[in-house]
Amino acid sequence: MQQAPNAPLRRQLLTAGAGLAAVVGAAMGSAPARAAAPPSQAEALEQLLSKQAISEVLYRYPRGLDLLDRDILLSLGHANGTVQFGKMRFDPWASFVDWLLEAHKPMLSNNHRMTNMLIEVRGDKAVSETTGTATLVVAVEKDQIEERWMHSRYLDRWSRRNGRWAIDSRQSVTDFRRIEVFPASELKTRYSTLGDRLGKDDPSYKLFNFQ
Repeated sequence: MQQAPNAPLRRQLLTAGAGLAAVVGAAMGSAPARAAAPPSQAEALEQLLSKQAISEVLYRYPRGLDLLDRDILLSLGHANGTVQFGKMRFDPWASFVDWLLEAHKPMLSNNHRMTNMLIEVRGDKAVSETTGTATLVVAVEKDQIEERWMHSRYLDRWSRRNGRWAIDSRQSVTDFRRIEVFPASELKTRYSTLGDRLGKDDPSYKLFNFQ
């Protein structure tokens, strides 16, 4: 008996259909097994959570420094954390915090930002590189004011202890520093506003104490 001209094509379509049905059936049959994330996805999620926790610690650095809040600054590093800040070395972490506060308290204004965070996490250890910028207004003499613009990088080593990420060691690298000196009589014309330091009366404390 002679085959119809389209018989070979029909056989190909039937074969393809059977293969597709097998794939769909296998996928449907394995759907319950995919409900549990494989270890690689769980590890990726754990890394993302760790990076988020580290990022929030880094963001608290400028907040604590601009508000001159010792408790916030202390919370960023482990008690035995160390800092290499230019040629100065601080050990333990609290000595760095106290030096920061003493250096910034006399300033007329200070504003810090943290950006460009690169974080690598391996288990309970991590490293990060963060760009820090600062704008400082300082009365250096009775009749002179300094404007300081700082661009730095913070190279931090981290560890998670009892579920808490904090800095083990920090190295500060200065990339750019500019200072301009001007007469104190020009302060009000250069700066229409210099925000008052409100301490714990700053409205952000009330904001974060929401219920």
